[in-house]
Amino acid sequence: MTCELKRNDKAATLEALKEGQYEAITTSGEGALDRLVHLAIEMGVFEALEVVKISRERKGIPDELLLRTLAVLPFVEAIGLSAAAGKLFQDAAILIRLGYTVEHLEEGFNQRHHGNEAKGEESKPCHIDVLRQELARIDLASLDAFRKRYIKQLFERKLVRGKLYAVDGSGLKERYRIVGLLNVHKDRALWLSWRIIEGKASEKGKEASVVRSMVEEVREAGGEDAIAWLLMDALYADGPLLAWLEYGLGIHALVRLPQDRLLYEDLRGLVEGGLVPWETHTDRRYVAGHKQVRRVSLAMATDLTSWDSFCGAARGYQVEEPTLWGCLIRATDVADTTHTEEWALVSTHPFSSGWAGYSQWRNRWCVENTGFRELKEGWHLERAPWSYTQGVVVAARVAFTLIAFNVAQIARTWQGKQLMARGIRKLRGEMVKEYGQAAVVVFTRDTYGVFHIEEVMAALGVPPSFSLRRGSTSKAPT
Repeated sequence: MTCELKRNDKAATLEALKEGQYEAITTSGEGALDRLVHLAIEMGVFEALEVVKISRERKGIPDELLLRTLAVLPFVEAIGLSAAAGKLFQDAAILIRLGYTVEHLEEGFNQRHHGNEAKGEESKPCHIDVLRQELARIDLASLDAFRKRYIKQLFERKLVRGKLYAVDGSGLKERYRIVGLLNVHKDRALWLSWRIIEGKASEKGKEASVVRSMVEEVREAGGEDAIAWLLMDALYADGPLLAWLEYGLGIHALVRLPQDRLLYEDLRGLVEGGLVPWETHTDRRYVAGHKQVRRVSLAMATDLTSWDSFCGAARGYQVEEPTLWGCLIRATDVADTTHTEEWALVSTHPFSSGWAGYSQWRNRWCVENTGFRELKEGWHLERAPWSYTQGVVVAARVAFTLIAFNVAQIARTWQGKQLMARGIRKLRGEMVKEYGQAAVVVFTRDTYGVFHIEEVMAALGVPPSFSLRRGSTSKAPT
């Protein structure tokens, strides 16, 4: 059973409204949700859902409808699956956008899981348990195919900007961990690959197989030159991985250097011996929304070789004298001069100065500020993984949420500088300004349009005498 999506055609819908040839009319209480769902469709999210496989087909309720419903749930400002679905089911306009018919909204698909109507409890067009069951029946391999197909469409639509990427991981409670590859750009940050690791698995000492697979996946989707720089935390300071990136793929790597490495001690020895000079700069950054000013001193060294696993792996690529660039960093908080932090960076490609390398590294903080923090605080990814025991449900929740995050990032760029670097909640508030809190959605047989209430009244021949639309000072048009 195929559920056709209606096209967004405001002009055609308006003409049909004037002639009385429309199928349904409703208000949408979530203007931002309407916009984001439409944008998700335009970005190919529903098209990519076609590769997701379910262990069995549900009679009476097409899987494509349920999957579309699940894919847009992260857009809803609610924490749990039940709360999000319950709120979504109240918005008839969005449900019709997903492919539900007016009959589905009024009658549901069958009498199973309708809720206790005698107590005023209704679950139409379907019960939330149906969505839970759908999640549990998703084939994990097909979920990977869904991710790959969607990411490829981002490149095909030229929505990925720049070639700077960052890798990082974050825990989901104590059972799961996300490792993600984030495209870092000043206008947007996009998740282009990710993996779910169960337990406290570590990449350290395993040649970072997960990072390798994510890099290969992005190169397959965006081309061999899709990545130029990769920024990684100390957990991924793996010598063979760095050699593979630099000499095998031509990708420069910049990594925080663990303090227990010989290279770290050698770098410190060069500094303390006065063999490399210090340079000092003032660094201003925002941590969790709070401005922090620090005095940063940097000492750079080149031609470093005291990393045996890197040098050994590099020689496997016929590099006779592999070397590394390193920088020791001492940062003091201007507001608290008693607090000084020392750490180091190492790179497979040299920088002209310590500050140049440090400035490149600062881009990685986008993962913490715009990436995982926003996913957890704005998208409730950790508080509500939709399941704490079923791995496939957690994986689906992560996939749908990261893709929804990407849609919102793209939406920000289209809304201009006022929407830059804001969370999804502020984005919703800005996007409803055009139509107000209760936009009117009109559906024809094959189109739909979103209107201000005054536009609808004018089309029906009864315009108001004066317009109350924001910013309007004239009579309403007839």
